[in-house]
This record gives sequence, C-alpha cells and structure tokens, in this order.
Amino acid sequence: MLATVRSGTEATLASEAGAHEVIQYGGRSHEDVIRKVVALAPNGVHHIVEVAFAANISADTEILANGGSIATYATSDAVPAIPFWLLVFKNVQIDFLGSDDFPPDAKAEAAQSINAMLAGGWPGFKIDKTLTLTDIAKAHEHLEQRSGAGRVVLTM
Repeated sequence: MLATVRSGTEATLASEAGAHEVIQYGGRSHEDVIRKVVALAPNGVHHIVEVAFAANISADTEILANGGSIATYATSDAVPAIPFWLLVFKNVQIDFLGSDDFPPDAKAEAAQSINAMLAGGWPGFKIDKTLTLTDIAKAHEHLEQRSGAGRVVLTM
C-alpha cells in the first residue's frame, strides 16, 4: 500500500496505519509526486482512495493502471472536470461514496474488518481529541482550526 501525505506527522501516521511506502507531497509539484509514484509502481496503481477528487483527478489519471479504480468521498469543487476519454481508454472505474448512504450490512462488515485488524495488532487511528456529544460544536470548531492530524471522537 502506498500513501501520499502532506507532512512528516502524517507520514508517521500512514506508516503506523500500514502503508508500505509513503510519499510526502508538501511543497512538491504534482509532476514530482507522479514521478515518485511511477517509480514505485511502474505498471500503475490499481486502486486510489481519493480525498481531493477535483485537485487530483489529473494526477490520478496518469498513475492509474489499466483497469484501475478510484473511490472518492471528497472534493473542493462540486462540479469537477473529469478527463473522460483518458479514463475510458484505461477502463477505469470511479466510485463516488457517501458514508451516510452505505447499507447497514456494509457498515457492519466494515466494523468487523476494523475489529479484526485491531485484534491482529493494528494500533488504530491516532485520536487527537475526545469530547462529549454535547460538545459537538466544539469538536467541529476544533477540526476547522487545527493543523495537526488525528481523529476527533465524540462519546455518548
């Protein structure tokens, strides 16, 4: 598994989460990141989990293997440009995912998989802050203002 991250802190988190290779892109051009990915995966990347679809679709198109796929759940542009023909000629599948819309059995299967990974020794994600559900507004403000990494957990 290959991860791209902005900072050294995120690189450590990605490695701890199981990434075999980590490319830090903070301050690098898309072209430099593409060169690094191609060096690690000369036949292309088979699957991309994309958190910045509009910003990265061009680079994703370059590094995807024929028959590759993209699963995306976030974008800065509500109507991003998609390089249709380049993706068609690579036979790419794109899945647009909204977590609120997953069927209950898919969520249960994901929870079982995460629990199995935790039981197998995976340390889980770093928790940055824990707040109560009544402090949900504070949690949202924290996420908007922070510069670090880690999850915010709400307890009931």
